[in-house]
Amino acid sequence: MGTVLDDVTSESIDEQHVRRRVDDWEKRLNGLYAMIGGWLPDEWEARDGEPVTMHAELMRKFNVGSRRMPTLELVGKGNACVRFAPRGLWIIGSNGWVDVNRERGAHRYLIVDKAENFEEPEWQAAPANRRCDREPVTRDWLMRVLR
Repeated sequence: MGTVLDDVTSESIDEQHVRRRVDDWEKRLNGLYAMIGGWLPDEWEARDGEPVTMHAELMRKFNVGSRRMPTLELVGKGNACVRFAPRGLWIIGSNGWVDVNRERGAHRYLIVDKAENFEEPEWQAAPANRRCDREPVTRDWLMRVLR
């Protein structure tokens, strides 16, 4: 199966496939968070945030139990905080979606993985109000978010 559309329209999807996708999502999230944590300037700190519960429709359909998925908090000077939280896995047109919210400001972003299922992630970010203005998730992108 290559895409989310394949997942949601295929008759060959089963419980094992859904479990593999959820496991892969958690692994990709942890990789994204580690990459972002490695880019932080000295005055910022990365820490685990409160996990969010995932129990998507395909998980319910195949009796796959809910899963607590990791989140990330970046804390800077003056208690500035940027939170990363997974929003969904089965999103048409992407291989998962992560919300990025900056406290004390109107800055909201989203990150999507444009890779095919089970492929190396291709993380892209965009302002929430301009979702088509995507760019690769890079250290430069992160520095702009932290400003």
